Amino acid sequence: MDGQDRKMLQNLLEGLLFSSPHPVSLGEMERVTGRNEEEILHALQELKQSYEAREGALAIRRVGKKWQMIVRPQYGALLRERLRRSFSRTLSRSALETLAIVSLYQPVTKVDIDLRRGVDSTQALRTLLRTGLVTVCGRSSAPGRPFLYRVTEKFFQTFGLEGEEELEKLKRLLGEKGYGTAQQIPGPGRSGLAEKM
Repeated sequence: MDGQDRKMLQNLLEGLLFSSPHPVSLGEMERVTGRNEEEILHALQELKQSYEAREGALAIRRVGKKWQMIVRPQYGALLRERLRRSFSRTLSRSALETLAIVSLYQPVTKVDIDLRRGVDSTQALRTLLRTGLVTVCGRSSAPGRPFLYRVTEKFFQTFGLEGEEELEKLKRLLGEKGYGTAQQIPGPGRSGLAEKM
């Protein structure tokens, strides 16, 4: 592979990593680029080194057997904090309340949310769906088969949570402090939730 081909492969991989919302496997890269694993790994290492030498806000990292483009931790923490402030200013109180309920009791139906808040949550859910903080993840087996909602990867990134495990720790902490958890206070939509869309 000559210098021009190598540069083209690096550019393809860079574009793929940049545009992907999740870490990308070598298999996916092979299908997109038409190159073999050895060529891809070599190009990834060169791309990773070029990003390190650049000392910019972005970096390439390996996540298990997959690869991902990320914001460097020192910039990521600052951006998350500013994003949190921005969402706190732009989201209404009702939207923030609804988001808290979805994150703690997911997967949850609108009926569950309304019962916990004591008011209709239609507009709040629309706002959260539009901002990408909440998504539809299936249907309940309850009468009418209402939609089930859960938080998205954007929620975790925005509020500085590493993932589901950290959210579970928060649930346990709230339970220990007497606020209750999804397991302690089951909602009407939490039976028969396993069926996916």
